[in-house]
Amino acid sequence: MPFCHQCGADNPDSARYCDQCGAALIPASPPPAPVPTPAVTGATLVAGPSTCAQCGVSVIPGEAFCDNCGAPLNAPAPPTAQVPEPPSGIGLSPQPTYPPPQPAPVAVPPPVSQQSTAPQPTVPAPPSYHSPAPTPAPVAPPPMAPVAPPQRMMLAPAKLLIVSSGVELPLPTNHQAIVGRADPVSHFFPDIDLAAHKALEFGVGRRHAQIHIQNGQIVLEDLDSTNGTFLNGQKLSAHQPQVLNHEDQIQFGQLIVRVYL
Repeated sequence: MPFCHQCGADNPDSARYCDQCGAALIPASPPPAPVPTPAVTGATLVAGPSTCAQCGVSVIPGEAFCDNCGAPLNAPAPPTAQVPEPPSGIGLSPQPTYPPPQPAPVAVPPPVSQQSTAPQPTVPAPPSYHSPAPTPAPVAPPPMAPVAPPQRMMLAPAKLLIVSSGVELPLPTNHQAIVGRADPVSHFFPDIDLAAHKALEFGVGRRHAQIHIQNGQIVLEDLDSTNGTFLNGQKLSAHQPQVLNHEDQIQFGQLIVRVYL
């Protein structure tokens, strides 16, 4: 059994530090047997802790020092900090205390004399959502009655031009005129007499043709003459009136004239 060379106390064989003073044990010859001390009446042996509070190694109950680190086993445990118990609300963190709400300051407008005289912006009027009045549909003017062509009357300066002589013969103003050659024997005198223009030589008959107004137009009608009447080179049928136009060419037998309306 090792014994402490410092205090001379006996220690168990497995002890590395003295249970009495905590000094490292050195194996040596056993000291003389100590004189047994009388037992103290009324003393109570208090068992020590089962583990070291410093290194946590298991120790033999009743030892005063740890065999592993030499720390005293019967040293009082360090005081633990006392956590104050919360009030009635257990487990609730204390609520912060806030000051009571204060009324917000009310802005007081300055007097009228101190207010700015800057012009206020003009707010445009809201647009009108009324639908515009419908535009009246254009009214078509009433159809105009067709205008009838003016009636050409047999008035001057309507005339016949003798192409061979260049003589102009005005058309009479009445509604019809007989074209031919005069015959004093039979006392026949046409409205347009071509006797002075070699009518007999050119084959113009006494009642060769007739010029008159029909439906507001001047027309030429052959009166079934012996040598025929031609309009612009086309022979006219007897008693079939044909409309005359300006500068038309008329041929009575072989006598050529031109009409000017």
